[in-house]
Amino acid sequence: MNATELRRLSELRSLLEGFAARHAAQHIAGAPEELNRLRSILEQLTKALQIRDYISFREADFALHQTIVKLAKVPRLKAAWREAWDGLLSFHAQGFEDYFPDARVLAQEHDYLVEAIALGDPAAAEDAARSHVDAVWFRVAERSRANGDPSAAPHDDPNSDPLRRATAYIAFHLHTPVKLTEVASKVAFTSAGNLSRLFRQHYGLSFQAYLQKLRLEKAAELLVTTRLPIARIARRVGYRDVSRFGQHFKRHHGQMPSEWRKR
Repeated sequence: MNATELRRLSELRSLLEGFAARHAAQHIAGAPEELNRLRSILEQLTKALQIRDYISFREADFALHQTIVKLAKVPRLKAAWREAWDGLLSFHAQGFEDYFPDARVLAQEHDYLVEAIALGDPAAAEDAARSHVDAVWFRVAERSRANGDPSAAPHDDPNSDPLRRATAYIAFHLHTPVKLTEVASKVAFTSAGNLSRLFRQHYGLSFQAYLQKLRLEKAAELLVTTRLPIARIARRVGYRDVSRFGQHFKRHHGQMPSEWRKR
């Protein structure tokens, strides 16, 4: 399967899993056994990633997403989802080492998804599901492009420029540490100095300022559209220190997160 076909299947999976997660969150209050199962699978998945056991990870990954689809209780959704999943088996059969060098990121994305469903928050669940699948695709595209496959560009334009590749990567990785040097060399395929110049030229912001702006704008969106706790939203957009998040949020939006949520 070439990268273009993989991208289309990933887009379909993103739509289906976002839809499934939204509906699962709506039904979770009446399904305590399924919630316990989700948490148990998440624990297995996290342990597998910690010891780099990718066979066990793939099994737990499939079980977790399949359980979410079942929880949605939408006729024929399971069949459509399974077709998209099976279409990606050629990728899943490969080693994950090259695509996911930081196991913590994958564990964190699944944790966000399960918690959003557990909270019964449809908007947060859909956002977490789609963000996870889209980020997975971006990592695959990033690696494939580095290996010389031009069809793997993360945008419709296979010749998308360094700035577009960098901004797409940032949008999908707000919850992770993002460094200029790594984005420049591994994603944008240019020097850190040139990428920094492009950000200032096109956005009037440094790379770091642009990253912070996106994080705080995403946080503002989640505060209004979801019921996620503020501390969880802070982590979701890359802040480990909640008080620092609050200071930055107020500086950018003019209000503390708790005040913004009451708007």
